Amino acid sequence: MKKTKLNWPIVIAVTLLCGASLTLFFIQRERQTTVEQIVIDTVANEEPFAELDYYGQVADEFLATMPDDKRVIATLIDSVNHHILYFESTNQPSCYCYDLESLTTSVLFGGINGFYCDTKLLIIGTIRSWMLFGDEVYFIAENRAPETDVTSKVHLFSMNIYTHQLQYIDTGFDAAFRNDSTIVVGKASLIYHSLFTGEDVYDQTTVTYQLVKGD
Repeated sequence: MKKTKLNWPIVIAVTLLCGASLTLFFIQRERQTTVEQIVIDTVANEEPFAELDYYGQVADEFLATMPDDKRVIATLIDSVNHHILYFESTNQPSCYCYDLESLTTSVLFGGINGFYCDTKLLIIGTIRSWMLFGDEVYFIAENRAPETDVTSKVHLFSMNIYTHQLQYIDTGFDAAFRNDSTIVVGKASLIYHSLFTGEDVYDQTTVTYQLVKGD
């Protein structure tokens, strides 16, 4: 049996070369995986910002075409909300929500026949004034119901800008925003009817509503 003599220098050289090749292969693969991970993370972080920019552009285009008789309450653009809330400055106003995603409009309240605010039916005329406070927008609107008299000329009510839930607050002969967190409602009650002048005499008082966050 003939023995084959190994050339050890060549064997060692081939072994080292194979080891080096495998090491370079794994290093290159790890670097490629790291680069791919960085790219994926970057896209994931930038995508929401690109989405918000898109809705912002859609909002600007819609607002640019809005008629003069519309009043914008709020433009809501975040990771959840993509809406514009607005109402009409007419004597039979409605309030609307424009969806920047579906490009559709829905009516939140208003109309000729009125709407229910809590359990009270309100038939409103012109919205005299409004104020945004926290997540609530407060409206002072003329009362257009057939039974309206001196004591019930205006309604005060509110709407949550996110849930669109309406809340009836009060009715009076007048109402006003005293400052950015105070609302005053004028109340009147009939005392007697004057036989001499033929006029009704009323007792007048005021009710003050101090708003706090979360109302």
